[in-house]
Parts: sequence; structure tokens; C-alpha cells
Amino acid sequence: MSELSETVLDVQNLRVTFRSEDGDVRAVRGVSYELARGETLAIVGESGSGKSVTHMALMDLLPQTAMISADRLRLVGRNLMEMSPKEKRRMRGSDLAMIFQDPMTSLNPFSTLGTQIAEMLKLHRGLRGKALYAAAVAALAEVGIPNAEDRVEQYPHEFSGGMRQRAMIAMMLAGEPEVLIADEPTTALDVTVQAQIMELLAGLQSERGMSIILITHDLGLVAGSSHRVAVMYAGRIVEMGTTEKIFADPRHPYTRGLLASVPRLDQEGGELYQIPGTPPDLAHLEPGCPFRERCEFAV
Repeated sequence: MSELSETVLDVQNLRVTFRSEDGDVRAVRGVSYELARGETLAIVGESGSGKSVTHMALMDLLPQTAMISADRLRLVGRNLMEMSPKEKRRMRGSDLAMIFQDPMTSLNPFSTLGTQIAEMLKLHRGLRGKALYAAAVAALAEVGIPNAEDRVEQYPHEFSGGMRQRAMIAMMLAGEPEVLIADEPTTALDVTVQAQIMELLAGLQSERGMSIILITHDLGLVAGSSHRVAVMYAGRIVEMGTTEKIFADPRHPYTRGLLASVPRLDQEGGELYQIPGTPPDLAHLEPGCPFRERCEFAV
């Protein structure tokens, strides 16, 4: 990435806390990063590390029990912290969009895919009539769904998992967002379809110049599909760098553990490595490094 690349998303000291009977759960504890135009940033870490909560906060999709604060949240120069609810609704889809790991729970099972894509096109691009129908068909064709004119009238259950994910991508791109957040977009898919979805996203990114945030627990997935990697643990980014640097010379013991747990073709027999222990309770964090109980270097 060029150092002169335009910054489209600037996140500084983002914190998210949930109130609970057991105490305040500090799910995100001071996350900071910048995302350049056309860049893919992979956010990796175990379940519960704060990856999804961080980006649901950016989308303003967290429940009212969430307390969100930040020193700065700017998207293409606009302050997200100062937006009204109406402005945030308009921002979702047109500037910032998110695809989820299970499209079946995100798509309406009672509406055709054409109808659902048309809603996005009508809302964000103001299309009507024949132009709206043609754009819905074109959106499905763009993501590689064959016979788009026929399939635009079909329902989500008539599509395979991979095709549903493609349709979800078509919906989220209908508003031509500057930043696309892909939250575990290939988890429920087999390896071949995973590769197809990642190739599709890379191709669309190249055509549109959009930026992508790829949220995943799978370091193997990001090796060939991201420019930089941010490793999250217990609500914080513990290491960040170019993909090449993270894979070649990881510095944090947690990053090393994640990399060691990825299956390798040159690995001869034996069990896969796993990081010992479990992540800490974010409602009862003690002072010091939250990884120390699982770290081989702790003294």
C-alpha cells in the first residue's frame, strides 16, 4: 500500500462496553486503525475477541445496552459520532455496508432476491420501474449468478449456500459503498466455494476501488487476500502489519499461536497446535497483559 493512499475510514480509540448483571463487559478496549482506499484489512482472532462488535459499532447495529465512545470515527471525511439516526441509516449501504457469515439469516425468506435487491437500489440510488428491474438483474449477473433474469424471481431457499452468499454480496454492493465489511463471509462454505467468493470480492474491489474489512478467525484465508492484518485479542489489537510481515515475522505470542495452529502441507503427522487455556472474562479483567495465563513467555 502506498503511504499516500487516501484514508477512507479512520478509527481512533474505539471502546464498546455492555452493561450486565455480572458487571460491565468491556468488549472493545481502545481499537485504532486507518483504512486506505482500495485496501483489504483482515481482522483476525478467536471468537469473543471483539472483531464483530467493533464493526457492528461502526454500522450502529449494536443494542441500546452498548455504550460506545471513541476519540475519532470518520468515514470518507464524515464524523460518524455526530450523525443523526436518519443520517446513519442513509450511511448504511451507501457508504458502509456489511455482509454476514450466514446469508440465510440476513435474507428475507418470504421475498424474492430481486425484490430485496430492488429495495436497496431504490433506497440508495433512487431507481424506479424498468431501470430498477434491469439494475437488479445486472447486480446478480455481476456477482456470477447464471441466468440472472430467471433467478431474480427466485427465493433464497432456491439457492445453494455459495449462491446465497453471492446474492448477499450483490445486495450490499447495490448502494455502491466505499467500505465493505465482510464478517466471516465464507465460514459455512466448502473450500472451493470459499476461494470463489474471495476471488469475487477481489475482482469487485479492483473494479470499484472500494475498501474491504475482512473479519475472520482463519489466518489461512487471509494469506492471499489482504494487504494488512490486525490481530485482536480480548477487545484490543495486539499486533498489526502487512500480511507478509505478520506471516513471516510475527511478534506477539498470540499471533504466533494462531499461525502455528494453521494446518500446513509440509507438516508431518502429529496433532495440530492449539493455544492452551481460554480467553479471559471481559467483565472481570485484571491489570496487566490479558494473554499472560496462556503465554509461554509469561513469568
